[in-house]
Amino acid sequence: MLLKRDDIPIEDQDVPPLKEHLGIDLGGYEQYLPRIDQFYIPEWFTMKFLVNNMISFTPLLSYGSTVVSIRKVQTSMGFSIDICATMLISSILRISYYIITPYEIALLRQSMVMVFIQLILLHTSLKYRPEEYIYDNLEEVERFLELVHDVWVEYFPSNPFIRSNHRELVRSLSWKNLAKFSYKIFLVCVYKFLKFFDPNFKRYRQFWQWRKTSEFWKFILTFTCFQFLLTFIISKILSWESIAQPLGSFIGSLGLFVESTLPLPQIAILGKLKSVQGFKLILLVSWLCGDILKISYLILGASNISVIFLFFGLFQTSLDLYIAYQYVFFKYLYKGKSYFDDHPIIIHDENAQEQDLEHLKSSRLKENRIHNEIDDFELEEFI
Repeated sequence: MLLKRDDIPIEDQDVPPLKEHLGIDLGGYEQYLPRIDQFYIPEWFTMKFLVNNMISFTPLLSYGSTVVSIRKVQTSMGFSIDICATMLISSILRISYYIITPYEIALLRQSMVMVFIQLILLHTSLKYRPEEYIYDNLEEVERFLELVHDVWVEYFPSNPFIRSNHRELVRSLSWKNLAKFSYKIFLVCVYKFLKFFDPNFKRYRQFWQWRKTSEFWKFILTFTCFQFLLTFIISKILSWESIAQPLGSFIGSLGLFVESTLPLPQIAILGKLKSVQGFKLILLVSWLCGDILKISYLILGASNISVIFLFFGLFQTSLDLYIAYQYVFFKYLYKGKSYFDDHPIIIHDENAQEQDLEHLKSSRLKENRIHNEIDDFELEEFI
């Protein structure tokens, strides 16, 4: 059926030749080419739509591959379970921050997707958690007061309240000693901070090292309910603007701080194992790409951004670059002995296990049948 315009057959319309109409010369083949007046593209299908969805659903690819890898080898050794805690806490804080200060919907959707995939990753990691990750099997870390006491004894009398030590205390109170003492106390604080994020050492109240799996889910549920109720009541029900805005700034900064500590547990795990087995390269690539996008946005795209946001972004980027160095070193350059040399990971094939089980059942049935035949034969002989 011919196309019509204003009820006039198309052959009667004054339509310029195709090459004159398009401004191109198609040679002698234009009569064989179809006429395309318009190529329809939906208005919602834009480059911004593609980029927003890539940002939102990238965690499914990066962390989903880790889930598949852990299920395949049936152990989470080499992967830091603390990553789940870091991403869950920071994502929940970002979602609650949206209640006070709405931001780009794509970033909100990314936080929701992150919570979803991290819950799956946490379930998988706990299901195949090795005994080395449980609190009872971890090393003790020095107490803070013990470390402070050791630093104090290095520069001052062990007990300044004894009268005989008063003169010694006065002689030791110099600017040089005070400066050295303050510097070492600062190092002690940094040491304790880093040890808290080291999954190889015991933490206060066994945080994220519980033996019972239910403790993890109780913490996530309690933290989520408390965070959302507090934010919703202050900002929506009571409408305390004087409190809501500082609270929103605190929640946003806390979320960035927690996320910036993401690489610390993984650095400790790789340093202990001296191997990258169990750690997926796609996870590292996604971290580095996210750092580049974050820093680019903070420097070029954002306006009126606080210096603390840029500091946290650069801090996390430096840690991710150190993990990249660890990955290259332990995979290609390190020639020493790793943890997996003495504890090799055995990949269990479910199909092979089913075949072995079927073979075991058939052998037992055959053995029982032989024993029954022998018993029947002996009974007949006895009769």
